[in-house]
Amino acid sequence: MIAGTDTDVGKTFVGCLVAESFRYSGSQVGVYKPVASDCHAEAGERIADDARKLWNAAGKPGVLADVCPQKFLAPLAPPNAARAEGKTVDAELLVSGVDPWKQGYDILIVEGAGGLFSPLADGFLNADLIKQLARSLGTIDVLIVAANRLGTIHQTLATCTAAKAIGITPIGIVLSDVSNSLDPSADENAAEISRYSDVPVLGRVPYGATRSDVATWADRL
Repeated sequence: MIAGTDTDVGKTFVGCLVAESFRYSGSQVGVYKPVASDCHAEAGERIADDARKLWNAAGKPGVLADVCPQKFLAPLAPPNAARAEGKTVDAELLVSGVDPWKQGYDILIVEGAGGLFSPLADGFLNADLIKQLARSLGTIDVLIVAANRLGTIHQTLATCTAAKAIGITPIGIVLSDVSNSLDPSADENAAEISRYSDVPVLGRVPYGATRSDVATWADRL
């Protein structure tokens, strides 16, 4: 599962590159985004842009509707976006929605919404989803994506520490250059995070990267 230290840290961009990298290496790739907000209507259907990007990157596997079963319009955390429509997020569907992706794929890329401890449904966090998907799938690896900017050292260390405190050990950290105008910390963050964390920094994803930029570490996932 691709989890973030915050919202807008590059999770979808990194997820797409990883999906493309595996697809072009010959793997069958499934993608799943359990819930999305800030969606829009298109030809009478709700579209989650991030889900569609993941689906395209993976080679359009399965059915697009199965990538993201729950979609809401307001640009809010999913529970609040659902409430704005007089609805609630179905916590059980967050987990069971992965069922179409359990067979026929060499790798399944799951992207949460927001940060690791962001709410997906009432009383249900991304971290809760990870634990329940681990039971449903048998195992799940967690990749932390962090924006490569000033302040990311604290956010990344805090996310990894909190994750391990509840029994989730990330397999690695990826720093995402979310802008083509970087502050001076961008070249130092990986080394500083590695100094204080035993979760490895697998790589850095440049702004505007292509799948070749992640190939050196994607095969370690």
